[in-house]
Amino acid sequence: MDNLTDTSNMIKYLILAVITYTFLAVSILNKPEVYMQINAPSVTDAGSTVDVEIELYKDQITGFARFQQELPYGVTASPVYPADMNFYFEDNTVKMIWLNLPPEDKITIRYQLQVYERLKGDIILDGTFSYIDNNQRRSTSAPGSKLAINPSSKFEERFIVDVSEANQKLLPPPPSADGSGDIFAIRQNPVLDNDLGYFVNILVNKAGKNHFAKIEEVIPEGFTAVEMESHGGIFSFSDQKARIIWKSLPAENNFVASYRLIPDDGINSTPEVRGEFSFMHNDITANRIIIQKDTDLSNLNEDDRNTFIASLTTENNKHTGMPAKEVAASAPAGKTASAGSYAKTSRPLPSKQGINYRVQLAAGHKSVDVKQYFSRLNITDEVSTEMHEGWIKYSIGSFNDYKSARDQREHVWNTTPINDAFVAAYNGVTRITVQEALMVANHQWYR
Repeated sequence: MDNLTDTSNMIKYLILAVITYTFLAVSILNKPEVYMQINAPSVTDAGSTVDVEIELYKDQITGFARFQQELPYGVTASPVYPADMNFYFEDNTVKMIWLNLPPEDKITIRYQLQVYERLKGDIILDGTFSYIDNNQRRSTSAPGSKLAINPSSKFEERFIVDVSEANQKLLPPPPSADGSGDIFAIRQNPVLDNDLGYFVNILVNKAGKNHFAKIEEVIPEGFTAVEMESHGGIFSFSDQKARIIWKSLPAENNFVASYRLIPDDGINSTPEVRGEFSFMHNDITANRIIIQKDTDLSNLNEDDRNTFIASLTTENNKHTGMPAKEVAASAPAGKTASAGSYAKTSRPLPSKQGINYRVQLAAGHKSVDVKQYFSRLNITDEVSTEMHEGWIKYSIGSFNDYKSARDQREHVWNTTPINDAFVAAYNGVTRITVQEALMVANHQWYR
């Protein structure tokens, strides 16, 4: 009887082993050849940076490929370990493009997310990897990785925005482009002026907006706010809040508003002010935290203000996704460019059929005297201009293959002060991505 029981148990174990082995074998056979995993912390704080890692198992796949990931408003991305690829962040989308995938079966990619300090809520980090296999376009999706954002304790609850509502309630941190396409306010660190208290200067860049706007500053206890310069706005101070309200913003594209903080007797500390700039945008109220900087904003003329705003572009390009190669070209000193002046100084792209390449030198919202501006930069080739996505873009050359354009770009880098020129691609006179051009024309890419 015992032998029969032992035999029966052995048969059960054998059957279980066979089932388990078969299940594992089927799982392995059914496992996709190309798959990925996104590794990131489960929790972070608003205003912090987050390291993200993608483990991409690509098997024997080679050639062109792309990874794409959507991010919510207020979260931006920058590369850390690009793994022989082109990294882009624009329109709240991370794009990683390989013209030719590395030979390794496994690729590790690292990049950083910057979380705006007014956000809270949950982000799902996922994405799609697209590639070519046997001349067929295929794709695989990464399982979502949840990232929870703890709100900052620096702001009142009403200033905190959930990531799910960020696209309606939050505009990106200032500024974008060269400042003329965005609206923001920057506060100078309060300046002590002997017995007159502290001066507070706020630079407002209104970027063409002419509607209702408001500055509201939270003033620490022990200080009283007094109006100095409101540029036509209505100033008030109550409940430890200083407000400047404009029914319609002043005509200047940028200006400096100011007020004075008078301390009570016995108050010797420097006031810590925080506030928000509100304005109408697409018929809804948009809000911007007023950023404080250690920059002297007093007695600035228009040229000084424009220069300061332009300098902010370089600083924020690291975080907004604006391609760093697009340099904002400004009008020569002492001259103010207008929309009409673009027609006078423009040199349209030469007419050409099919895929071609040019070398872009600069881009800006203001036109320049092309010959005068670029001759000072040692550019001897004829510079053409085009309007593209709201920018005036300046480029040279017209090449039938990518390598020739690349060589011209290297020549510009080596013989002029322009060290960030890059290759742009066209189909006729219509801009396309370099990747599209290389694929359509079957051209080879060169570093």
